[in-house]
Amino acid sequence: MSRHLHVKYLLIGAGVAASSAAQAIRQIDPEGSIHLVGMEHTRPYRRAPLSQNFLRGLQPRDEIFTVPVGWFSQNRVELHTGLRAAHLDVNRKSVALADGDVVAYDKLLLATGGSPRHLTISGANLANVHYLRNLDDADRLHNAVEKAKREGRPHPSGTNGRGVATVIGGGSLGVQLAATLTQLGLSIDLVVAAPHPWKKFAGEATGKFIARYLENHNVRVHTAADPSRLDGEGRVQRVVLTDGRTIPADFVVAAIGLTPNKDLGRGTPINAEKAILADAYCRTNIDDVYAAGDCAAVYDPLFAKHRLFEHYDAAALTGAIAGANMAGLRTPFDTVTTFSSTVFDLTLRAFGSSRPVERHLLRGLPNTDSLSDYLEFGVSPENRIVQILTFSPNLPDETFQKLIYNRLNITGIEEQLKDPKVDLTTLL
Repeated sequence: MSRHLHVKYLLIGAGVAASSAAQAIRQIDPEGSIHLVGMEHTRPYRRAPLSQNFLRGLQPRDEIFTVPVGWFSQNRVELHTGLRAAHLDVNRKSVALADGDVVAYDKLLLATGGSPRHLTISGANLANVHYLRNLDDADRLHNAVEKAKREGRPHPSGTNGRGVATVIGGGSLGVQLAATLTQLGLSIDLVVAAPHPWKKFAGEATGKFIARYLENHNVRVHTAADPSRLDGEGRVQRVVLTDGRTIPADFVVAAIGLTPNKDLGRGTPINAEKAILADAYCRTNIDDVYAAGDCAAVYDPLFAKHRLFEHYDAAALTGAIAGANMAGLRTPFDTVTTFSSTVFDLTLRAFGSSRPVERHLLRGLPNTDSLSDYLEFGVSPENRIVQILTFSPNLPDETFQKLIYNRLNITGIEEQLKDPKVDLTTLL
């Protein structure tokens, strides 16, 4: 029998953003009723480890969850997993769930995340074409790895190993997966549509460096390459590129981007473009409806634009901002965003936004002997620093954030900026 319920806070989407929102709400409002509804059958977890330590078996399942197992019950947050939100009525301030229940809310958070963009080429529906977004995907991919290592093609290098796979996509996830699958003992081809990996957020020097680094770790990198079709009898056996080259594969993993899940807002007056639009307080244009995480484009006052982030740190941050504001605070998004990406023994840290970048300046050289000094600065058409990339774990985050937050105008100081001997703090 369906029920009609009323809660103070209704959070749709049981991921990092919704979990962060619930935590923020409870710090401010210890009593208000909270319902958190998600389609997956497990409590909220961090997705970032799925492509690395979790897939490699170095991080157990219990360690990837956002909060300890008893947190929701201890904090009186009703967690409903394996349940889809079917219909949103913003006039009645209610959400109909797939089980027939209707939940009225005072405040609503849309934190529905995103879905992997799928290949549309011939053969994309063959068995053994994988995507990685959730725990089930990771388990299926793990099984494919083990099967390929037992029964797959011999490595082309002539070593005793078995298992050959192709990763399609040169972004952060594709590059991480190429490294992880190599570390798991497979022979990997990485197909990159752009002239170099990381084209979306890195310049040519950094992108070509990471391509060389991958190749030095036995990943075969195919740049400026697009797959035209996937071939095989019942399952994928080879990737055919548009230039006619053929790559044998026991399985394929596609990492070609994320599509924000905004369907719940369809048919409502909630403003959306590629994603649900939210202001700097994570509010949509509809009273008492908020949005955060991968489904949302949040207004960033620093760059005067709505931004899609697609990274764990931003999902946690925007979720916490939304939760705090739902509970009565007035907390804006006012920070320099950052994310990191680990590839074999290197970790890239990125600060700021790549979208306003017109050109790049380099400090030091992108090679493994001098990476501690290497920085890539993204410069806007107004000659201001808007992004910084570094591989060094020792350089100060605070300095990078200040350079970007202050939108440092580099007119007349470019040579100092490029000189590793110059202390960056003197330029602030």
